[in-house]
Amino acid sequence: MRSIRDLNRFSFSRGALFTILSQKRIDLVKKKHPIAMQKLDYIASYWKSKKKIPPWLNLTPVMSVRILLKAIGFTKSEIRNSLKNPSKIGDEKIEDLIWNSLFTDYIYSPLAVKHQFARGKLGEAIIKDWLEHRRIEFRDEYDMRGESKKTPDFFFPEPINVNGKRIKWIESKALFGDPKTHWIYSKKQYLRYRELFGDGYVVYWFGYVKGLDSDVDILSSRFFNSRLKNALLDMKVFTAGVSLLKDENFQKRMEKLAIKSFVNLGCELPVPGVEIPELIKRDNFREYMKTKDFLEGMAKLIELYSEGRIMLICREKDWRKCHRKHISWVLRNMGFDVIHLRAF
Repeated sequence: MRSIRDLNRFSFSRGALFTILSQKRIDLVKKKHPIAMQKLDYIASYWKSKKKIPPWLNLTPVMSVRILLKAIGFTKSEIRNSLKNPSKIGDEKIEDLIWNSLFTDYIYSPLAVKHQFARGKLGEAIIKDWLEHRRIEFRDEYDMRGESKKTPDFFFPEPINVNGKRIKWIESKALFGDPKTHWIYSKKQYLRYRELFGDGYVVYWFGYVKGLDSDVDILSSRFFNSRLKNALLDMKVFTAGVSLLKDENFQKRMEKLAIKSFVNLGCELPVPGVEIPELIKRDNFREYMKTKDFLEGMAKLIELYSEGRIMLICREKDWRKCHRKHISWVLRNMGFDVIHLRAF
């Protein structure tokens, strides 16, 4: 896999494929970044003559932009501020380049970071629901702050039996457990948890390479049967015109899809919903996308994913004539599988 487009080529869960792709790209960036830093003069010269990033600078969009800005003389604080609000730079070419990177980088853009955080919280929510349903007493990492330097996601005051094993903690990871990732987190967290608290489990929501659990026990994500897990694995986001919500079969269909948040994009909803003012339809929406407000609105939208599946609702029946298509474009770039519903 080389890009988001490749996620549709395989039969594995989208969440697992997206995670593997992301981890591979991160490794590639770490490998190529030092090489790029040695060629800043050439990058600056190339930009000056062609107003383009050199094609060989095959990093993620945001990382490529960071390298370019450094090459042409931006300080660290100027680079940071430029990525927060490109409109203040005063150079249209660079501004467009940065905006495009913010909407297409599924690893290092602010929206990508928000997405990864939401995936992590969704994984934790699955375990939390499982524990609460069984009335198992637990403490989370926030409850334990100040008591220990190392705090697992879930700590049990008394050992509990899970999958035939008595444990004291569970750590949730919205990652694929490859050897390198597992080794890093074993040193940083898992082995330390075992020293402090005793035996526990790690859950890699997107699978893991067999044989990793020689030092630390891994609990397969298959152990948990949850609609939230389906949302985590398939990464689906739905959109629809408001007229669709008035269909008599709507409630049954919504229950089947397990929608958690109905996002109002500028209409009167017949169901409880969430309104994100920054994403309400307005004139010249494509230009509006190049604003800090739109970026903040998209961040709020992606944050809702931490609670489960999302449906975007607007007045317009056809998504192709609606600003939903622009919002969907960004979501797809972040890895989501956007599905436009037309009729039941």
